[in-house]
Amino acid sequence: MEGSHNAENIASMLDATLSKWDIRSKCEAITTDNAQTMINAAAKLHIRHIPCFAHTLNLTVSDSFAVTCLDQILKKCKSIVTFFKMSTLASDKLRTIQRELNKPELKVIQEVPTRWNSAYHMLQRIVTMKTELTLALNECNRAPPGVNADEYLIIQETIQILEPFDLATTKISGESYITLSLIIPLIRGIKTKLVEVESQIVTESGNKILLCMKGSVDKRLSPYESRTPVVLATILDPRFKKGFKTSDDEKRAGQWLEKAYASHLTKERLAVEETQPTPSTSSGTSNDLLGFLDVPDVSTPLSNSLVDVRQYLEKPVIDRKECPITYWKYTNNKLKELAMLYLCIPASSVPSERIFSKAGQILTERRNRLKEKRLNELLFIKQNSCYFND
Repeated sequence: MEGSHNAENIASMLDATLSKWDIRSKCEAITTDNAQTMINAAAKLHIRHIPCFAHTLNLTVSDSFAVTCLDQILKKCKSIVTFFKMSTLASDKLRTIQRELNKPELKVIQEVPTRWNSAYHMLQRIVTMKTELTLALNECNRAPPGVNADEYLIIQETIQILEPFDLATTKISGESYITLSLIIPLIRGIKTKLVEVESQIVTESGNKILLCMKGSVDKRLSPYESRTPVVLATILDPRFKKGFKTSDDEKRAGQWLEKAYASHLTKERLAVEETQPTPSTSSGTSNDLLGFLDVPDVSTPLSNSLVDVRQYLEKPVIDRKECPITYWKYTNNKLKELAMLYLCIPASSVPSERIFSKAGQILTERRNRLKEKRLNELLFIKQNSCYFND
């Protein structure tokens, strides 16, 4: 993209792309990271903005890393990882000890600042390799200080606290299944797990980290539970339907669905009326006393929506392993169109970020003379290759 990456230029580029593919009227929402520039760009386009849930999870967990005790432990673990990554002698010594102890020849994991779960996986690996790391550090010259027993206990508690966030990040980052409807159930699951973990935390530091995480969840994740597209996607997913926190939330979701469906039916009816000619009236029919029988029954969009919504909600939920798209494909309920409208919205921008990785694989130092048009074509083919016949 040429020029400054401000909201106006981004909005202009997106608008041009949507128009080029003739999907401007079909775009229900835009999912991006939480950058204010992207939020403003969506506002300029008058399209709903969905903050990337994976990015918000990242921010939520990063809040806990600022807790002093955990920050110090993370720095110590990073120095240990760097030592074994940078020193061939140290890594060889570690491998020798692993063989002597009949341990798997695992390697330490480097933290990547832009991915919080890399810190989580680093801590996991430090605990898994506890014995061999301690022995290797003791036998190496100029080795950084190792992790002591108290710190290992805090690390183990931190892993327990962060585990549901890692699971949620993995789940929400998929691109081959519906994700927007997962947000509210995942938030409920995270909150439930944090309550369960609380009874297992024994250190003061662990309790501080847990308290910080609870506050961050309320601050950053809970707002998703009142976002219209997220609520409608959840209730329109036959695996969840009324999987909300309270009965009031369920009632509100049902009301929002009825209202959204009534609005959808109204737009649909108006579109049909615009394409149909106005029927002419003749003087002969005006004298027919039974002519009223020929007038079609006119029901309001609201009454129709109430019937369809209640029929859908009264049916039992389907198995969580089943595909909601398949369910709606073979369902006659007219809610199908509304369901497809909201369920197609991605909950995270991770799939689009993967495209940049593919672009890096196509445009390399040895293949750097590709023109922009050809690069875009190759990238399009690569991204959509799964839809091509063999």
